[in-house]
Parts: sequence; structure tokens; C-alpha cells
Amino acid sequence: MKHTYHISGMTCNNCKASVEKYLSEIESVINVSVNLEKEEVEVTMDRHIETKTFQEALPEKYML
Repeated sequence: MKHTYHISGMTCNNCKASVEKYLSEIESVINVSVNLEKEEVEVTMDRHIETKTFQEALPEKYML
């Protein structure tokens, strides 16, 4: 299952790498792909994960 989320607060490739790292650590997440230009993150997971779980995994400077 894939879901795409709007995410703000990313300004560079370090931000992209951080977001991918934090979200990849969530149980049941298979893949995370960030698109800086579109301010989106695509998450592939093997079960539904609530948006709140992703929000809690990210530092406050990133808004999902």
C-alpha cells in the first residue's frame, strides 16, 4: 500500500535524508521517497499506518 503526503519544512537534501530516515524506522514501513520540489513524501507500507504515527516520528520543524 502506498500513500503520498504533503510535507513542509524541508529545504535541502539533508532534510530529505532525515525525513526518509525517521519515517523508515516506523514498523511496517517498506520504503520512503521524498520529493523536495513537490514537498511530498511517498510511503510504502505493508499495513495501514495512521498519519499521526508519521507526524510523531518527525521533528517539529517538518509538518506532515
